[in-house]
Amino acid sequence: MAGFLLNKSNDKYKIVINRELVHILIDELTPFAKFFGVTFMETTNYVRASVESAPFSKSIFLQNNSFGLSVKIEDDKKDIANTISLKEWSAANMILGNFYLSKNEAGQYRPLEINYDIQRVSFDKGCFRGQEIIARMKYLGIDRRRFCTIISKREIKEEKNLKIIGELIKLKDSYICLSLIKKDFLETLREEDPSLIII
Repeated sequence: MAGFLLNKSNDKYKIVINRELVHILIDELTPFAKFFGVTFMETTNYVRASVESAPFSKSIFLQNNSFGLSVKIEDDKKDIANTISLKEWSAANMILGNFYLSKNEAGQYRPLEINYDIQRVSFDKGCFRGQEIIARMKYLGIDRRRFCTIISKREIKEEKNLKIIGELIKLKDSYICLSLIKKDFLETLREEDPSLIII
């Protein structure tokens, strides 16, 4: 339904989320919140995102061998002067295999189609909505498609074996997108364009 970051500070949790998805998330969580005495309140904090290289700070939430993404929540807009741009944020998340849903995409994908089964689902922490289908696909299903990031010097085109997930962005001289690709089509793609990077 939504992708978000959770930040804990002084016994309070702050959720960093696309503004379009705030009410979708609150509506989903409200029936459960009353059992734990939890309330939701929208705030007007600012988010400062940055790309880091090792050694990483404590604010890193996602990383690979080359770089990490960090997020800090600030009260004053002047404190976000050193943040990366929204396009750079999107590209860095894509390279790290992380997909943030837009309002139009909420509820459109199963977790395994967008890497959420790896990045956001715990298979040993009790029950959650949709658990049976998600667990069945993980342990019994055969997935013939692979979620991956494509980086290309040419514009990436969608076709029957390649579905673009989310937006296609151009950053400097490269096109970057997240995609679902049929596994047996991966080699064909690499042969057609040896410069293509598939992560």
